[in-house]
Amino acid sequence: MDLTNGPLRLRLAPETGGAIHGWWHEGRALLRETPPDGADVRDHASFPLIPFSNRIARGQFRFGGEAFTLPRDPRDPRHALHGNALYARWQVARAGPASALLSLTYRPDLPQTPFFPFAYTAWQRYTLSPTGLSIGLCLRNDDKRPFPAGLGHHLYFPRTLSTRLRFWAAGHWETGTDGLPSRRSTTWRDEFAQGAALAGARFDNGFYGWARQVEITEAAAGYGLRLRASAALAHAVLYVPETHAYFAFEPVSHGIDAINREGMRVLAPGACLRGGIICTISASPAGA
Repeated sequence: MDLTNGPLRLRLAPETGGAIHGWWHEGRALLRETPPDGADVRDHASFPLIPFSNRIARGQFRFGGEAFTLPRDPRDPRHALHGNALYARWQVARAGPASALLSLTYRPDLPQTPFFPFAYTAWQRYTLSPTGLSIGLCLRNDDKRPFPAGLGHHLYFPRTLSTRLRFWAAGHWETGTDGLPSRRSTTWRDEFAQGAALAGARFDNGFYGWARQVEITEAAAGYGLRLRASAALAHAVLYVPETHAYFAFEPVSHGIDAINREGMRVLAPGACLRGGIICTISASPAGA
């Protein structure tokens, strides 16, 4: 389904994880391009991270005196990854020319692929303005028990020789060979605060204490994006693969493997966790 407002167009894929298939300004992609078949949600421009973000070590955690084991991820069989909402078919609850509300009801006892041991309902609200995109997220505990909860969005952006990223964070977690946080560091804090080039870079790290604002500039294309995240999204993950022409910046509510460490929000039955991201174009793309 497509949303439009002025020069902006957003294509959503409710049936494929409620993902973003693409976001364009008069034909220029502002998020990375999804392959034509769009069969794998992980290859889309962005997808929701619900009911947790990033890795859970070995797919195992303890909560409320119980031990739980989640299915490990096919692309990284060491750990569980990214929750299960991205693999579900979302429903279109409401839609207009420039906005849509998607919903997902998950029950672990229904005849579907079991993943998370607690029942929940989630919503995504996408809204286009003439100058940007707003993403609203909500996760509600529909279980009879409290559960540890998280959310975020896995936003992929094009990466070129001129791509620069600027944001402030208190520091980041260095990543061990197991893909999990090993120790805190401030090595890149000043570099990103001033604006760092991503050409030739490689990252897969979680950042803590970030200011919830980030600027992405594409000097050669003549435009930039500003992202602002709500207070609930107090962490961020930066993923820059060495050999691909894209990168991911993910505003999220908790750190990597937080369920086994610290910082995971616990939702009481009936309670909701909400978060939001606003992406604004700071200049018109060249040639648009």
